[in-house]
Parts: sequence; structure tokens; C-alpha cells
Amino acid sequence: MVIRPERLAGAIELMDLPNADPGELAHSLADLAWINRWLGGLRLIGTHLASFLHGAAAPIRILDVGTGYADVPRAIARWGRRAGLPVEIEGMDHHEHIVRLARQASGSYPEIRICQADAMALPYPEGSFHIVLASLVLHHMEGEAQVRLLAELHRVASQVVLVNELRRGSWPFLVTWGALHALTTNRLTRHDGPLSVRRGFLPEELMVLARRAGWGRVKVSRHLFFRLALVGQKA
Repeated sequence: MVIRPERLAGAIELMDLPNADPGELAHSLADLAWINRWLGGLRLIGTHLASFLHGAAAPIRILDVGTGYADVPRAIARWGRRAGLPVEIEGMDHHEHIVRLARQASGSYPEIRICQADAMALPYPEGSFHIVLASLVLHHMEGEAQVRLLAELHRVASQVVLVNELRRGSWPFLVTWGALHALTTNRLTRHDGPLSVRRGFLPEELMVLARRAGWGRVKVSRHLFFRLALVGQKA
């Protein structure tokens, strides 16, 4: 199958539907946590955080926008414990049921607070967090909403914004489709994973969006398993 280079716009992922089955949704979130752990998501975040946190004054305040199952906050909390670095992590999602699942999964992590809020209007003052993360969130947006989201992430960060996204292309799509059909039987994961790749980005597209959102020092890097890291550093 050949995927056209243009980004697929207007498509809806099943997990975004308000009437998504709670059981299927929970299974899909667990799948995504597994994918993050073994297929590059956590490694990408850890690589960049290690450089930003080296020598930083504690406690480090981190916001994870669109936290989903909060697997990223839990991974950061474990890293902080091993490194002896106090961290305070806020995981935020707009979906009420997802927020409940994230709270249940993070009950043994006092470093983590899970809240429900709108990513397009973050309820925090400017510069509230040292580091702001968003993993696989941007591709769910369309048009000007992408720029608005990046502007909000940048507004509430005092030092760094890190956006973890998927690289679009025929090969990423085919590998993702095959891997997910081999690894899971979940209907949502099998549908949404390949679709997410088709809604993903090219590096230059992320740069343009960040510039339009008012980011200053920006870079994009490629990572394993078709991941892209968009990093904005504030003065």
C-alpha cells in the first residue's frame, strides 16, 4: 500500500469518540503504554529529559498534556526516584474516563497529580512548569488548533517544551499496521494506530507549526520507530 505524502485530515480515531466502550478504551490505553515502553516513546522522552534535568534545581515541575494512561509520568517518577531527583508531575487529559483510569494506575505515585482540563486553554499561569510534554497529542488536532495547542504548551513552560510525534510515510504505516495486528486484538488500537501515522508529520511541518506558535529556539530530531521530537527551549 502506498500512502500519499499529504497528511490525512478530518479522520476521527475511535478512542476520541465520546461513546467509546470503556473496556475497549482501557485495553487500548494499556496497548499504548506498552508501545511507548518498547517502541520508542519513553526512550525519546528519557533521552531529552536527561540533558535538560542534568544539574537542574529540584523539585522539577513537569506537565504532561494529553497524559492518557499516565505511563509517561510514571516512568519519569521512577527515573526521579532512581536519580534521587524530586519531581512533581501533573498529568492532564480532557477525557473523564481516561482521567479515572490514569488516577487508578498512578495511585502509588505521590509525585503525580492527574487532572481533567482542556489542552487548548490550560488552566495554569505563564511559566508554571519547568518542562511541558505532549506525546502523540498534536496529530489529533487539525488546522489552526495545532498552532493554538503548541502556543499553549509554550506559554505554561518556563524552560522546555517537548512534543513527541509520529513520522508520516508509507513504510511507517505498513510497519505499524503489521505490528499492531500481530501484537493486539483490540479494535481501537488496530484502527487508531495506523491512522495516527497517516495523521502524523514530516519534520519540516513540525518546524513550521512551532514557528507559527511563537516558539523561538526550536529543533526537530528523528528517533527510532518513526518518532519525531519537537523541542522548544525558552530563554
